[in-house]
Order: sequence, then structure tokens, then C-alpha cells
Amino acid sequence: WKSTEIILDLLFRGDKAFNDWGAMLLSKQVRMLQNLYCGLVLDSTKAGATPINTASILKQFERINQAVSILQLEKPSDWLAFSYQVGESYDTNLTVEEIQKVMRLRVDFSDDAIMKVCSQMKAS
Repeated sequence: WKSTEIILDLLFRGDKAFNDWGAMLLSKQVRMLQNLYCGLVLDSTKAGATPINTASILKQFERINQAVSILQLEKPSDWLAFSYQVGESYDTNLTVEEIQKVMRLRVDFSDDAIMKVCSQMKAS
């Protein structure tokens, strides 16, 4: 699903800045995209085709969903409460460097707070 890669590439470039409202809007747009793709798959199975599981579609959205979750945090340290295995699998998890890039998109996150969280992730 190229659309998830495109969205992530745009976020990683760092050209955009987000506040709480922008993060909520992005979250809504990503959910709409997920629903659209899942709906297309589910509609195609109604026509008598072999049933298809939407799990593969949702898996493609895991990294973008993590990025959206980061943008919706109240503060960078809240990310440490999540149980994602950072960098374990490129397919499904963001690396520490990618997490840092996404956190820097939030206009109200200080560089010190971001660096502290990322150094804790690297240490664990």
C-alpha cells in the first residue's frame, strides 16, 4: 500500500508542523483511508470472490498509526508507556530515529524532552 509509505515519507521530511488539532485531523484522515481500503476488500468478497482477510491491510498501516499516536501524545515521555518493540521489525515498527523525526513535528514538544525519550529508548 503505497499510500502509507507516501504519508510516512511526507512526515519524515519534516516539512509539516502539528499541534493537537492537526494530529487529530491526520488521525481521522488515516482512519478514513484504512476504512476505504478495508471496505474495498470486503465489498469484493460480497461478489462471490474468495473471502479476504483485512489483516494484511491493517498491518500496512501499523507504522503510520504509530506516527499518528506519537503526534497525539500530550508529551514525548508518554510514548515510553507504549509497548511497541521499537525497531524490531521495519515492516511494523518505527525506529528510534523515525520516532524522533515524528516527535519534532509537534510544535509544542521541546527538543530536550524528545532527546531524553529517544535516549531512553536507545538504552533499553
